[in-house]
Amino acid sequence: MPSMPSTRFARPHPRRRMQSVAAAYTFPHPCLTVGQMKEWLRLPVFVSVVSLYAVVHFVFLTSDDGYDKSISHVKSPNSLISTTTSRSSPQWRSFEDPVWLDWGSELTQFQTLVPPSEIDYTIERRLPWNQPNNQCSNKCDDLFLFLPDSFARNGHGSQLNSYLLAVMLATFMGKAMIILDAPLKYSKYPNGSQFGCPIDAFKNADDFLKFNGKDHSDLEMRPEFPTGLSRLIVHPKWVSRDCPIPKCKTFDFDSWDTIRKKHKNADYQSSPRDITCKEVDGPVKVVVMGGEEVRQFFSQRFKKMMLDRSNGQARERAYHWAVRLGATSYQAEVFSFLSKESDIWDYLSALLGRSGLVTFQPWIARDVKEFIKVSKLPLDSPHDAIHVRRGDKLDSESREEVVNYWHRQGYERQVDFPLNYVPFTHYLRLLEMDCQNVWSGTSKENEAARTIYVATDDPITVKKEISKLPRGHGGTTIVGGYKRNIHSIADMMVLTKSNTFVGEFTSNWGRIIRIFRTQLNDMYVIPDKSFTWAELFGMKINSKETERNTEPPVLVHDIRLAFAEDKAVPPPGW
Repeated sequence: MPSMPSTRFARPHPRRRMQSVAAAYTFPHPCLTVGQMKEWLRLPVFVSVVSLYAVVHFVFLTSDDGYDKSISHVKSPNSLISTTTSRSSPQWRSFEDPVWLDWGSELTQFQTLVPPSEIDYTIERRLPWNQPNNQCSNKCDDLFLFLPDSFARNGHGSQLNSYLLAVMLATFMGKAMIILDAPLKYSKYPNGSQFGCPIDAFKNADDFLKFNGKDHSDLEMRPEFPTGLSRLIVHPKWVSRDCPIPKCKTFDFDSWDTIRKKHKNADYQSSPRDITCKEVDGPVKVVVMGGEEVRQFFSQRFKKMMLDRSNGQARERAYHWAVRLGATSYQAEVFSFLSKESDIWDYLSALLGRSGLVTFQPWIARDVKEFIKVSKLPLDSPHDAIHVRRGDKLDSESREEVVNYWHRQGYERQVDFPLNYVPFTHYLRLLEMDCQNVWSGTSKENEAARTIYVATDDPITVKKEISKLPRGHGGTTIVGGYKRNIHSIADMMVLTKSNTFVGEFTSNWGRIIRIFRTQLNDMYVIPDKSFTWAELFGMKINSKETERNTEPPVLVHDIRLAFAEDKAVPPPGW
């Protein structure tokens, strides 16, 4: 599929490709292995399920399965247009990608966390092992076998973060990454996956549709239907290199899981241990990891190496890693010269986003599409989003921030705090910050409403908080709930594709959303640090070149942190 045109950069500059003004930095062939985010304007507020959905006269109804959905209007004097820090900041976003609408599949709009026109579909055929004259050995002779957790206590966010981190490790080590999910007999779930069971999983769809009971375990399932994480996402060939799962003659899932457990308490500061299998095409080295091992190896061994730019060898390693993540030669060169930790993590996030790494299965996209369209969320105009995470985080990661918030409000003792959480109004105030008034002579009565989508794990309390806000005109729409899996993915997709996002990074969701709100800045130019005679004699440096070099390497769609804004940007997948 050809590379899509992009609309990612906003005024005042037209999008253009900048060429490096630095001397070319040439690296050996990538196959040579190297170590291996007063009054309120009338705005619709969507509060979703794991979340809920709001929009005012607040006449709430309850759907059959207990999940509430509604939509509401609140008043505000401002238009909530966010200011930007970069002159070449990303354009306003709507859920639907207008570029893709012209000729792409509608379903794809609901299959990715970034607008599909921003994905580089040429990555697979551009990688070294797919070249006619490639210098690589067997592309499948060095494998990273990833065994996703069949159950993750923190759900979708935790599973996806572990997957992203595994891809980072595998590509850094120069290995093809294969996913091996637990088959039905080893799964903790009767349906084979934590992510639920779509109608497609059953051998006879009519039996499922006509079933009146609550336990579907008696219905026959399709034996070839994906289990585990593979039921949720499509693992791309540019990561797996289309390599088969190694058999080692007689190995099955239980065999590989046993090896993983034996290596579980390894020295995480040393290289991961591998085993060698004799396959049809020759010997194959295999490293086996689950989610816990991936996190341990990342934090104790690979994180420092990923950030290293101290010498030519370290920059060479960074260059080849970026190439294996789908970067062009120039993008890989930019990445190899980045030294600031936050810049490196943001650049990695942008590479992961543009690669289309997290692409949901067609049945997930189909059901998410149905769910979002029924919700009445406007798909062709910008919306803002708020993620309010409370639940289990109140007693752990978020507790410090709750205490700090109420201290700033003048409460010294915790026993005097009015609430044991940060109120919803604090999130709304962040949307009002730095906003411009663009009424331009239009009466407030005729001003179009802004849409805010709210995702929360505490819908009852948030709904009460919204009911106390000033109300505008409008009605309430209640949408019947669907499976929790679809609700979660729909929430994540809407939050990621919002124009402005208000949330925090103490949750897995918040960290994932930030990853997919980053974009490579095509206007960034590698600074020219070469010596010039003009500088020696104190002559003025070209102002245009200086202006170009002030561009950041990565653009981040508007994110406003509810708290913990002083904490460092987390690595992708962490």
